[in-house]
Amino acid sequence: MGILYDGVAGGMLAYSRAAFRVRVLASRFRFEPGTLIVSTHRRETDVPLICPPLYFGARVWRHRWPRMSFAARDDMFLPGFFAGFPPDLSPRARRILYPLGVARWLPVVQVHPIRSASVARLGEIVRARPEAALEELAPDGLHEPFRARAAELGLPVPRTGKEVMRGEYADLLWQAVTPAEAGGPADFWARRGAQAAEDFRGLVELIRKGEVLVVFPEGRPSPDGEIGPLRRGLSALVRRGKPTRILPVTLAYDPLVRGRTLAFVAIGSAVAPPEADAEREVLALLRLRTPLTCGQFVASRLVDGGHPTAEELAQEVEAAREEGRPVDPDLLSEERRRGRLAEAVAAAPRHEDQLAFLAREYRSARERAA
Repeated sequence: MGILYDGVAGGMLAYSRAAFRVRVLASRFRFEPGTLIVSTHRRETDVPLICPPLYFGARVWRHRWPRMSFAARDDMFLPGFFAGFPPDLSPRARRILYPLGVARWLPVVQVHPIRSASVARLGEIVRARPEAALEELAPDGLHEPFRARAAELGLPVPRTGKEVMRGEYADLLWQAVTPAEAGGPADFWARRGAQAAEDFRGLVELIRKGEVLVVFPEGRPSPDGEIGPLRRGLSALVRRGKPTRILPVTLAYDPLVRGRTLAFVAIGSAVAPPEADAEREVLALLRLRTPLTCGQFVASRLVDGGHPTAEELAQEVEAAREEGRPVDPDLLSEERRRGRLAEAVAAAPRHEDQLAFLAREYRSARERAA
């Protein structure tokens, strides 16, 4: 297990450094047994970004215990993950990737599924009853895209569940559904509720045993830049697992640059677990610890119809430092700050589709948790 665990950490380091210009904002730290690491969730690339600085910063390669365990989306454990999850693959690529999976290796690197009792992938419902008619398994129009895809690709019209269990339909099988939206065997949702409860008990037991557990309490990458809300369950995890410390990790991506996107990983100081309302307290902590980037500032001004100035940016940096918020190091000197501002303003027209996200992230980081 140690070789594979270490190898995955090294692979994530290589990928993140190739894909982004990574800036780690952290002081030296070590993991205490029973630490709960809570991280914001901005993009699907968050995991390979946060793992290397945590792994190498805590010298996990030297101190073999405690290692990090991860609470992960349960669909990673499903067949066809690589074909169904990515949004922009060709049918041919999906067909090639469909047989591949990582489920057997995830427990080896201490990744644990966390299921939702009220949301599943359509493919899970289809797989539970493959002989049933497609209209029964995917009612209210959910079956129509399968037949449209068949017509588009020249495939036979699918009539039963088993006929759509193939790579060309992987993205359609991957859509999330609720009991109100999809059918399924009578006991499917009851069984899923029991599995979700078992997953949660497993995470509680990990913390109680002194493991270090990483969770993304928002549950999914932010669709619009908002930090939060946190999914229900964090308070129960803190109350029942009794972590010794909570370590906040926050991320910010700044695409308003020349070349590769800047990616900031801020590792805060560990704090004592909240005595009550962990969701509210942790959300406030994550918002406060979200780094200030030049891209956020420029986007917020442009979206509001204003013009970002060097004087305003200097004031933002000073305010962030006073409240204890991490700051892009390039913004700490006047010369480099002016250079970054000019670069971000020039890059903004090329990234117009991301300005609203960055502006919302900027505002959300400064909102008080309700």
